[in-house]
Amino acid sequence: FIDVGADGTTLAVSRENRLPRASVVVTLAAQELMRLSKGGEKAEHIVLIGSDVDPTHHPDFREISDNVRELRNKWFPRAKLVLISNDPKLDLPETRIALGSYDFNVMRLESGTTKTYTALTGKKSTDLGLLVKHLTTVERVVVRAELTRGKIDNSSPSELKNWMKKLREVEPVEIQLSTLKGRGKPSDSRRSVSQSVLDKVAEELGDEIGTTVNVYKPGSNLEPV
Repeated sequence: FIDVGADGTTLAVSRENRLPRASVVVTLAAQELMRLSKGGEKAEHIVLIGSDVDPTHHPDFREISDNVRELRNKWFPRAKLVLISNDPKLDLPETRIALGSYDFNVMRLESGTTKTYTALTGKKSTDLGLLVKHLTTVERVVVRAELTRGKIDNSSPSELKNWMKKLREVEPVEIQLSTLKGRGKPSDSRRSVSQSVLDKVAEELGDEIGTTVNVYKPGSNLEPV
């Protein structure tokens, strides 16, 4: 994993932007990939994440993407380069161009209606339509969604129906489903759905969207069931 969005205290972009400079990210990535390669390690995936800030929000996201792709080609040419973005910022052409560096662009899209989108993200309702519009221009999109119930419910029949409409527009190469870890309390705004609900939605998605659907363990996006 290469953490592009870690909130740094030194070697940051600027005083206002505490993200590490592109040169720092690339140098650390180069050192680690070189170490792994010389140690005889094998890598199926090289993944870019953002622990504090989404990697697409980094002001030098394209530069980082281009350099990491070159490092992958040099040290692990067979590895897939993967971006994980939970809050994709796709309004800038530079950002959308940078996504071409990746074999898979894992993007979070888990709302079928503007009401639910606003409740989940705190963003303007119009941003949902813009997100879907931008995602249609991105190649090799993997859509990730965490289904929940409660005050914020994105697993209701009407919500899922609208969500599937948006998925048809995006045409993802894969859909990853998960839910929250633990059942939660009735007072919680979001609570987990059951495994049977996840499996049912996965089956419906396979029939309706016609793409690969994988269900992941609650609270984890990296461990398939």
